[in-house]
Amino acid sequence: MIDVDTKLLRSFLAVSGEGSFSKAADWLGCSQATMSLRIKMLERQVGAVLFERGYHRVTLTQVGRDLLPQARAIIDLHDRMIDQLRHQKVAGSVRLGIAEDYAVPMLPQLLTRLRKTYEAIELNIVCELSARLRQRIDARSLDIAIVTTEEPVPGATILAEPKLQWVAAPDFVLPERQDLPIAFYPEGCAFRKAATATLAKNGVRYREALSSVSGQVIQSAVVSGLSVTIMADGTIPPGLRVLTAGLPPLPKTCIQILRRAGAIPEAVKLVSMQIARLYGHQ
Repeated sequence: MIDVDTKLLRSFLAVSGEGSFSKAADWLGCSQATMSLRIKMLERQVGAVLFERGYHRVTLTQVGRDLLPQARAIIDLHDRMIDQLRHQKVAGSVRLGIAEDYAVPMLPQLLTRLRKTYEAIELNIVCELSARLRQRIDARSLDIAIVTTEEPVPGATILAEPKLQWVAAPDFVLPERQDLPIAFYPEGCAFRKAATATLAKNGVRYREALSSVSGQVIQSAVVSGLSVTIMADGTIPPGLRVLTAGLPPLPKTCIQILRRAGAIPEAVKLVSMQIARLYGHQ
């Protein structure tokens, strides 16, 4: 019987997520040579090639794609087991701030994990703009917050740096002689700031067709064809499309976890760890 080391599976997930041996090595804190050796060891154990090595990017083979969900399930189960053994008695209330764009796709998974693993942790959630969440962290009214900024915040944990995209309904047509209609979050939104700066730099005229703190309201405006909006890769819902032509490319954004200053309770550390895992950090 072959016993697969979870370290090999974590390396497999890292390379799959990053599309690069070097980036995966940086992520897991090892050398590129070590990362390559781990993948070769895993390939020998499963008896198949898992990655196609390209010059610019590494992609999964069919066997790799078949292994991916199983590897994730094994690592999740392993980590939940260890967490339960180590932290069975951890309890407390955690005040979490999160922008609505990230709450919709992430919260169901987070709440499910916490309910299964840490039944004694009570989660209190606030959904607001990132700028407001940062203020709440500074005011100590939140323990942790998932925020989006243009640049990394000192002391924060970076979760991802996705590219921003122009998003519209499938049948939306860019206006030729009229200002571009855009649905924005209010002032203080990093997406809004990046979009307006990009448009100004490229001489593209626009108008604010809608402004709302609600992601659902903005999405409704886009679905109806009223306007375009700005979203990060990985958060674009089904039924909307990325505009790949006719508008200037947008920059990346930085999604990160902020923690309040001072001593951090164990319950807050564990919730932060589970959030990081949802973004692929093991």
